Amino acid sequence: MSPGELLFLLGTAVFAVTGVLAAARQNMDVMSFVIIGVVTAIGGGTLRDLMLDQPLFWLAKPAYLTAAAVAALATFFFERRFRATLRAFLYLDAIATALYTVLAIENTLRLGFNAGVAVVMGVITGIGGGIIRDLLTGQPTILMRRELYMTPILLGGALDIALRTTHWMEPPYISALAILTIATIRLGAIRFGWAFPDWLTYRPLH
Repeated sequence: MSPGELLFLLGTAVFAVTGVLAAARQNMDVMSFVIIGVVTAIGGGTLRDLMLDQPLFWLAKPAYLTAAAVAALATFFFERRFRATLRAFLYLDAIATALYTVLAIENTLRLGFNAGVAVVMGVITGIGGGIIRDLLTGQPTILMRRELYMTPILLGGALDIALRTTHWMEPPYISALAILTIATIRLGAIRFGWAFPDWLTYRPLH
């Protein structure tokens, strides 16, 4: 197994851990932990592949499914230890999200789809699993929160597409810059609580 594949497996495991910790509730049994972890980790990529009519990535490489299930199972037995280092896992989650998002955008372009579809597939890859998790656990979805989660993905995706049309930089540098943009904004949202200002936040009148 190559270092790149190991990195992606690690990212999948991180998604499972953060997904379970975000959704954990009293009276959740071990199977619930595993299901929530797996859905969070592979849900976005599964939706993407289905929409693009591509083979599901975890069927071609079951190691991704295994990594998610094992990570979720470990979280059940060592939940306190994992929660004690939640901030570190959230940072890793942000970096993994950035990496997976940009790869999804590039793979979609490689399949011949246009830029708009590519960015949408990047967003689905980045937040799809979290949305499914929230729906299953009855929590407000990522889209309903003020936290900057989808916005970094959109900005990084737009930057990736814009730079590719200008041919100003070589593709590897464009990818690296897009990943850095998504990860930096997401990390700032986690560390400093970045969010949209009040004038860009809807508040219903009472």
